[in-house]
Amino acid sequence: MRSSMVSIVVLGAALATAAPTRVSTLVKRASSSCTFSSAASASANANSCSTVVLDNIEVPAGETLDLSDLESGTKVIFDGETTFGYKEWDGPLIRISGSNIVVAGTSNHTINGGGERWWDGEGTNGGKTKLKFFYAHDLDDSTITGLNVKNTPVQAFSVQSDNLILKPNHDR
Repeated sequence: MRSSMVSIVVLGAALATAAPTRVSTLVKRASSSCTFSSAASASANANSCSTVVLDNIEVPAGETLDLSDLESGTKVIFDGETTFGYKEWDGPLIRISGSNIVVAGTSNHTINGGGERWWDGEGTNGGKTKLKFFYAHDLDDSTITGLNVKNTPVQAFSVQSDNLILKPNHDR
């Protein structure tokens, strides 16, 4: 019986040591608001932020604004105009995934897909290679609210998520 008590004490000591590190990491992230003006920087660093503000982002041709695998509870806010370079490729232009994520825009934002560059009168499967605009795959228990989207190359949203709520912008 004594060895069981020793195991419990050792286990308790190990947990007590590990807990402050984890708590301090969570506290640091919880107060972290990051503003990005570069798609590459946002894609590389958004996972370390509890709030991600995308300020006048210009996504280079052939690249995705990739905010996949965000930490649970992250807020993504589009501000200003988000634009995309032109290239015929498979895309998507935007990818966001994670659980309990809120995606929204400020009152002055627009996400402009520049779709007119892909529009060729051939539809989805003909002519130019037309990429998907916004992948909401594995964006579970999340909300996309009031985005001002214009000129998508083809279908606006590709959704493969559990319990994703899409709410329109009633201000425009």
